[in-house]
Amino acid sequence: MPRTTGREVVGPFTALVRLASSDALPAPAGPQDPLGGYRPILRTLLRELARTHAVRYAALWLPAGTAPGTSTPPWTPAITWRSRRWAQGALPNPVADPDLLLDAAGVVATADVTDGGARYGVLVLAHPENPRYPLAVAAPLGETAVCVGLLLRQAHHHAACTTVRARVDRAVQRVSATQLELLTVQAVERDRLATAVTATPGRQLRAILDRAADLERALRTGSPQATAIAGGIRAGLGEMIEQFRSVVRGVYPQVLRSTGVRAALEEVTAALPVPVVFGGELGRRQGWEVESGLYQAGASAAAALGASGGEQPVHLELGRSAGVLTIRAQRAGAEPNRVAAALRDDSRRLAALGGRLRVERAGRGTATVVDILLPERLGGDWPEPARPAAPEPAGPQPRGANAAAPELPVGASARRLLTLLVTGREAPADSPPLRVAVDRQDAQARVVVVGASAPELLSVLYGPASTARWEPPVGVVPPTGYQYQPYPRVTLDPARGAPPWRPVRLPGRSGAAWLGAAAGVDRILVEGPVDALRGLRLLHHRDRVDADLAARLRRWSGTADGPPDAVVLVLSRPASAAESEFLTALRSPGGDGFSPVAICALEEGTAATAGSPQRLGSMCDAIVDWRAAPGGGIAVEVALRTWVRARAGVVAARWALRALVACLAAGQLDDRFGRAVEAAVAGAHEVAELDLLQALQGRRIRLPRGHDEALRLLGAYGPDSRSRLGLAGDAGAGQLTQAASRALVFWRNQSMAPDSGPAGRSACALLVRACERLLTDGVE
Repeated sequence: MPRTTGREVVGPFTALVRLASSDALPAPAGPQDPLGGYRPILRTLLRELARTHAVRYAALWLPAGTAPGTSTPPWTPAITWRSRRWAQGALPNPVADPDLLLDAAGVVATADVTDGGARYGVLVLAHPENPRYPLAVAAPLGETAVCVGLLLRQAHHHAACTTVRARVDRAVQRVSATQLELLTVQAVERDRLATAVTATPGRQLRAILDRAADLERALRTGSPQATAIAGGIRAGLGEMIEQFRSVVRGVYPQVLRSTGVRAALEEVTAALPVPVVFGGELGRRQGWEVESGLYQAGASAAAALGASGGEQPVHLELGRSAGVLTIRAQRAGAEPNRVAAALRDDSRRLAALGGRLRVERAGRGTATVVDILLPERLGGDWPEPARPAAPEPAGPQPRGANAAAPELPVGASARRLLTLLVTGREAPADSPPLRVAVDRQDAQARVVVVGASAPELLSVLYGPASTARWEPPVGVVPPTGYQYQPYPRVTLDPARGAPPWRPVRLPGRSGAAWLGAAAGVDRILVEGPVDALRGLRLLHHRDRVDADLAARLRRWSGTADGPPDAVVLVLSRPASAAESEFLTALRSPGGDGFSPVAICALEEGTAATAGSPQRLGSMCDAIVDWRAAPGGGIAVEVALRTWVRARAGVVAARWALRALVACLAAGQLDDRFGRAVEAAVAGAHEVAELDLLQALQGRRIRLPRGHDEALRLLGAYGPDSRSRLGLAGDAGAGQLTQAASRALVFWRNQSMAPDSGPAGRSACALLVRACERLLTDGVE
């Protein structure tokens, strides 16, 4: 039960309800301070938490700004509650990694404040007067972490809304300014077209009529000037008609309609007094508004740059980047101010379409550059740099529930499909196969250790001679896990949907003092700097070893961690009937996922069975010996490294593939994902080869001929091509091709042999495909 100090102690949810009912939950002040008005509320929660556990210190640590020269932000206490007897300076400030806080003197426990799986902050409890202060219960700390996470999420949402509102206000201002620009451009274009279509042809027509009167008088008087006057009238009419055509073509020329922007620019710039050099392409065709805007701006830019005369060419480079069409026009010797003045109307016209036009020169003697940018989609917004208004989480950001459905890439891997499935919310979030598969992407192979002597073996594996061995409290029911971590700590994982709802971490030194705190948790994870556990998570199940335990280990939801990758059965005496049934059920074809690797660990001096050692060997994949002494678990470490850790990447991909297949079989995926999953299954040859390798090593499939060659070809003695073909390391490409060809012929013949059986023929067909890949890939 929680300790009390004589005052009324309320839980964090009760405190939040009281504050909400009394309208005491103000909105955050603004994006400058992401906690804002929640600081007093958070301090109240920390004070109640400290009183519940009767500790001297409770604080919320958050990542601060990234210091210059560092890649990760330091963590500092953002809100702190201290008792009057608190010893100042007992905790480090700041720390590079919040996990280091568990090594500080007096720290009782920590709990992560998370949002969508990402760590935003850490709650820290400390009692400096008693470095081994026991944590009575874990629920209040985890519940407070949930409440703090809710408040931080609310503050983050308020800050995000403030930021979005500011962007909307700026966008409204830009829309108003753009509308004014558009009206101005429309007036300019209207005046220009009116002048080009009415005033200019009118003046030219009046001049032609005057010349016609002169021609009439010359003809009446028989003047010899009549021929010259008639030629001048003909030339004037041709010029007027051509200018009118140029006006019409300038709005949307025929070449632009039929061929595109580049061809239209090549035609219009051919009449310039300077050469024009083109480069790049815009790619696929766009709408007439976009193409006409680019054409007008590009033609004007080329003309403005070439107006200064000279022999220097104008360079036009066309391109596309991130949905934006670009034209870069540059020429040496042009004056940027004159060019900018000549392109003023074009800049305003382009701005009305949502584009930009920039004129700049890097320095004296360099070329003047005109950059024309126009989004492919009219009315779109230009991307702006993100301005986070809340502490950045220490982990990958999850996608929102309203995010757009991701596009499925062709030939996506199983891991990529799993990520798209989870982030796109295409399957139930509480699906056990998905939970297990996502959990397995941490490159930690799950190994279950069972048997009466399992605690002794775990003590040998986890506690080297240089460190004190850790023993779990007597009577602790949840499974206990062991894995590598640079900082020693103990993590209490609650059951899903039950208090404390968040894992609670304790210092490794307090392992023997938290019997009450472990009540109600689903798993205990002990971590420390033990190199033998790198890439592994050993899980100790204290259940009775029988066929029922094996069946539970084979189900997706049978245990908190799901089906294991390997099972170590620790025997200190000959295997009993229940233990033999356990091994038999563990290797049976049924169950979810795939059959785990079965390893029997015999204590030194233990006979394999009361009868024949071969019988035990037929029920497991490997038999190793160990002894209860420092270094006595070397053989077990080697077996785990050989059978499990060496293939951690393929095993993680296999879990993702099995989860996708399970979701597909349950009808939880639509046709789009279903086709992608089927393609991933067909292309995951590494997973199929690993399945066959473990089946051959465990003697679940027997080949009448070539058993050792099959193991070698599947990578049992090395993953490179030469090792898989039994060649020396300096073998050349010709030897590699010859060996792969011989193996291909051999396994093709075996796949048609009548004595191979269905399982053997299927295995030989997979070995044929492996040889074909070796021939296709060549030398590594």
